[in-house]
Amino acid sequence: MAAVPALEEVLAGPVLRRCEPTAVCVWLATSTPLEVRVVVRRASGPSHERLGAGPARRVRLGPGLWLHLATARPETGGFPTDTLLAYDLEVSAEGDGPGRGLAALGMVRGSRSLTYDGQELPTFFLRGPATAALNLLHGSCRLLHGKGEDAFLAADDLLAATTTDLSRRPSGLLLTGDQVYADEVGGPLIGHLTRLGTALLGPGDDTSVAGLPPLSGIPVYGRQDLAEHQAGFTSGKAANHLFSLGEFAAAYLVAWREANWPARWPPVEEVVPDDGGDGRERDRLRAQYQDELAKLDTARRAVPAAARVLANVPTYTCFDDHDVTDDWNLTREWRQRVAASPAGRRVVANALAAYWAFQAWGNDPEAFGDDFVETVSAGPGSGEDGATAYEDALWGFDAWSYTVPTDPPVVVLDTRTQRSFDSDQGAARLIGDGEARRLVRLCRAAGVQAPGPVVMVSPVPVFGLELQERRQKFLAGKLGPYEVDFEAWHSNLAGFVDFMDLLIGELGLRRLVIVSGDVHYGLNVAASFRIDEAELQVAQVVSSSFKHSGALEKSALHLLGRLVRSGAERVGWDRPPEMGEATSLARRLLARPVNTDEWSEDAPVFLPARLESKVGPGRGRRYHETRTYLDPEERPKWMVVGENNVGFLSFDPADGTVEHRLLARSGPHDTTTYTVRFPRGTPVPADRTY
Repeated sequence: MAAVPALEEVLAGPVLRRCEPTAVCVWLATSTPLEVRVVVRRASGPSHERLGAGPARRVRLGPGLWLHLATARPETGGFPTDTLLAYDLEVSAEGDGPGRGLAALGMVRGSRSLTYDGQELPTFFLRGPATAALNLLHGSCRLLHGKGEDAFLAADDLLAATTTDLSRRPSGLLLTGDQVYADEVGGPLIGHLTRLGTALLGPGDDTSVAGLPPLSGIPVYGRQDLAEHQAGFTSGKAANHLFSLGEFAAAYLVAWREANWPARWPPVEEVVPDDGGDGRERDRLRAQYQDELAKLDTARRAVPAAARVLANVPTYTCFDDHDVTDDWNLTREWRQRVAASPAGRRVVANALAAYWAFQAWGNDPEAFGDDFVETVSAGPGSGEDGATAYEDALWGFDAWSYTVPTDPPVVVLDTRTQRSFDSDQGAARLIGDGEARRLVRLCRAAGVQAPGPVVMVSPVPVFGLELQERRQKFLAGKLGPYEVDFEAWHSNLAGFVDFMDLLIGELGLRRLVIVSGDVHYGLNVAASFRIDEAELQVAQVVSSSFKHSGALEKSALHLLGRLVRSGAERVGWDRPPEMGEATSLARRLLARPVNTDEWSEDAPVFLPARLESKVGPGRGRRYHETRTYLDPEERPKWMVVGENNVGFLSFDPADGTVEHRLLARSGPHDTTTYTVRFPRGTPVPADRTY
């Protein structure tokens, strides 16, 4: 068995987090209890004028894992906007003298440099109030052993080209889900994550999940049955599922810093030995291991670029399912089964604890009270009371959604933990009543005013490929919800309509930009949704994935994009309408399933607009939706972008102009740009048929 890896002093970071004129937050992970301060300066000028500084709050997750969130406050007034700023850290052992800066830590020169364009320190800027377009990077779904090149390389190139050009440089990065894949870890990596987790949290991490054997004794590709039968999970790719808090923490450290990777990969014969069993299965696993090894080597080369991007752009995150496990809270049945399983309940708590420590803490530090921080940082401990408090705090926390301090505001949704369910296996409402009320409070506190505009982050697209949504609904009835990830907004039309009513009715919005990921392709949709006479115009932009797509997937998705009809239109009722020519309509519905709920007296119904004439008088329709799929300037009729990509959104709130560029990485030094400019005014579908 390989030895527990030695830990470097700095494990990950610095990562630039929430930034506004009154506070600049920087996150750092270390292996010892250091004291950390952040200092903000002007990036230019002979004196590099010091503008503010502040200490870090420190949290201990384990004997080898200390997390720091340093907050600099301005010395006078506020930090200047539309000015290139820089920051440094002062890191020292407790009781020592002046701290070491990033230069002394070896982070501004050489292969680990975190700087751009000859700058002495990492840089950033705070965009002033609506002085220019709001430029944001965004992306999702970074599977380290996924196919293709990591799109963080494209983001790194963009920042290198725009370091001092603040009109073109992004002022924020939105990571819209699946920053790690907890349920799908590459075979060459899982053993290293287990050992690294032990180094971080101590030897007890190996046996910390009730109902599971010591993690170090589970063979590579040997966790599928444990995930299913002990934890209650439904992921079909859980052969190397993360279980312990140490393993989850290790996954983030490997994703964010190249120094945390293993010095050598175990040879395949050691990992998949010839034990005299099924030779075909042995050969299959060895081939899988070698394939994943090559993909991980590709990922490793891009990690310094990812670290540099995270250090130079204020970064805001949200979770999706793979940050915890595939199908997380997909149905009421799933949630209740996992909550009742000691192993499942602990693994979900561990995933959320790691998400808080590595992602959520920096999104909005004020959202997490002292009791929550102390309970989570104390971990489950060895006693029953501590374990219960730890799990209850994480399963019960209901304030993961937040707003980003931009103009206009960015509202980041939690579409995972605050769902509600109408039945045991039916599709979830992605936002339940309690979260809907919280969303209204967040928007009003952030200054959201009718008619908008607002930028909103939803991990799954609100307006995605209509064809895919319809087929998912059809297949869910045949195969069950877990085989088809039946959790689009339109999977539960009652929940979708309630969400639209919240946006249009309660918040009074008429202009909205929605930023999404999840689906493993890039997409641009100009949509409109009308309730009675009030209409919301939407620019839906999708960037996915950072690293998941190879040549075959790229070709298939580009082909799909050429086959997608450029427009779709449908109308809806609160309850099933009366039908004229019922036999004809029924025949049409059966022949071509539409995205509608069951025809019950309590469910909304949506039909293609061309079928409205088949509906008799009586209950009048209330809803009208259009979608226009926009093709990029560089590739007409390619509605779907299949390469690994990162999105660059440029939004001018003054006139509503939206430009979205997908920077697609198809080779180590090969970035292709797909540009879409959204039309002004009400989107009108190019054709009105399904």
